[in-house]
Amino acid sequence: MSLGTHALLVLGLLLVLLPTQTWAFGAGNIASISAVEGKNWRHGDIEDMLKTIAFIKGHKWTSMMVKRVYFGNWLRDYSQAMDVGTLKSLPAETIRILVWILSFMTFGYATAEFEVTSERLGVYRPEEHIDNPKDYADNQDAREFDQRLRGPVRQVELDIDPETGMKNYIANEEGGWATSSAYIKYSLARSIHYGRTYTHGSKKGNEEDLCEALRCLGQGLHTLEDFAAHTNYIELALREMGFRNVFPHTGVNTQMNVRGHHVFPLVTGTFGMVDFFHSVLGEANDHFTQSEVNEMDIALGDAEANSSGGSLGAFTGLLGNIPGTKDLVEEAEELKRRSEAQESANRSYGARSGYTTRGVSREVDDYSAPRSRGFDDEDFDPSKTIAQIYPILEFRDKVVRKLASIIEKIPGLEAIVEKITETLTVFVMSLLAPFIRPLINAASKSLQAGSSGVIDASGKHQYEPWTDPNCTDPTHSLLSKDHFSNILNEPAGQVASAILKYVAPRVLYAWQNLDVSDDQVLEDCLKVFHHPALRNMNNEAHRTMFKAVQAWVDSRPDRGADLNDVLSAEGVRQGKNSTGEEGHSHSHGGGFGAAGHSHGS
Repeated sequence: MSLGTHALLVLGLLLVLLPTQTWAFGAGNIASISAVEGKNWRHGDIEDMLKTIAFIKGHKWTSMMVKRVYFGNWLRDYSQAMDVGTLKSLPAETIRILVWILSFMTFGYATAEFEVTSERLGVYRPEEHIDNPKDYADNQDAREFDQRLRGPVRQVELDIDPETGMKNYIANEEGGWATSSAYIKYSLARSIHYGRTYTHGSKKGNEEDLCEALRCLGQGLHTLEDFAAHTNYIELALREMGFRNVFPHTGVNTQMNVRGHHVFPLVTGTFGMVDFFHSVLGEANDHFTQSEVNEMDIALGDAEANSSGGSLGAFTGLLGNIPGTKDLVEEAEELKRRSEAQESANRSYGARSGYTTRGVSREVDDYSAPRSRGFDDEDFDPSKTIAQIYPILEFRDKVVRKLASIIEKIPGLEAIVEKITETLTVFVMSLLAPFIRPLINAASKSLQAGSSGVIDASGKHQYEPWTDPNCTDPTHSLLSKDHFSNILNEPAGQVASAILKYVAPRVLYAWQNLDVSDDQVLEDCLKVFHHPALRNMNNEAHRTMFKAVQAWVDSRPDRGADLNDVLSAEGVRQGKNSTGEEGHSHSHGGGFGAAGHSHGS
């Protein structure tokens, strides 16, 4: 797991500095000018649907409000970075720093409600993504690395609940094991608590309570949205519509009687090492970061090389035109001095070790050479790095919030503020580079080994639903709809959108109405988790989810005539269910990029 998760960290920072790739149904949004907007989906796009529903009384959805919800969603994707593979060899705080910087580049803020704290980030937990926990951590007790990780898996968790036709780890809370339904209840209950504190509490109107309520809402929505992308719900729904040759991603002998219905079970995929490469890279091969890491290193080197006064002068020159910003200009100059001191120290260390910190192109083989200080050094202290970068992140947030308040008071400054924001990004990146680049350099050493060995060892498990007639444990890679290239990415996004529009209004209603039982609200929200053969068309969640799949079928040029072939067992194995479009997901979707999960999705 070490190789893949180290790759995850490097790829994550690549996204920070070179945000040029398109990620799939995981973390992020699709640009509104994109030709595939509305057809391909990510968690960020789904969260944008919040603007179509009513907010609480006296408020309306703003971009910042939606961003706060999505932050909670996004963190669940990136918690995957905190898993056994990384924690075996990296301090947890080092991992948090990398995710924190990536979050900063994603949301534009890094302090207050957008700070990536250890508690908010958490660790990878299969139930947060409805992942099948089979063989998690090679069946060792992962809690020796972090007590928050889950323990060894029991077979009963993987069994099918005869009452629901779903895997026990999804929503059967009778056995004392971790379930996705319990995690959703926990998240939405926290959202309701803080929402009610904001609307009715003794400190009514406290913005911090609203921010936490929104973050927890996004956290719960993440798992609910994953039901569309990570289960075989859509395949089973298509079979209910008469497409009986659609492959359910379980063995041919797994049909069972559930309340009088002879159906295949509703399952999700296991998330192993080969799935990591599928999810993060869009394909499982070992060509992924070699040229990109080189480009990233050059970009960071260029940021340092061009930072000798240029970025500072451009930024402070513009900022000085705004009244009331003298203190910010002085702070920028002080931060620049600190960054230059660190960059000088890096150069000095690199000269002794044979490493050059300036923007020099090198091949991947060169990564075996000694590095500037990173997490391999005994004297490396993540807490010191945090203390060094926090003032930079805090400064950036102060500037942005200051500019926002000025725009409200003085019309006509939009153009200069836009220019300041652009130069601010360049300036902040040049400040961060000397502190963050050593982490990237150290992490990149693990890439030279390549990933082919991991994939060769794990690839045989990918096709067990085809080769084992009793298999109910498909892999995430072949079952999930996280990638744009998967023909079912579009209906998965539409189903997830229907889920959001069903759940969010109920949670927001509970915020405002203390007489409403939160337990009843949570039970209503969990109606989302169901086998389509057991759907109740009088239930809004069941009806809108099923109709979303039906509408997608009807929208196809042939009204779905080719689905029995494209989505058949042989069709899926041959890749007919892939459109061939480019797209990546965050380790799970989401997801490091869309990072994945959609782990992502």
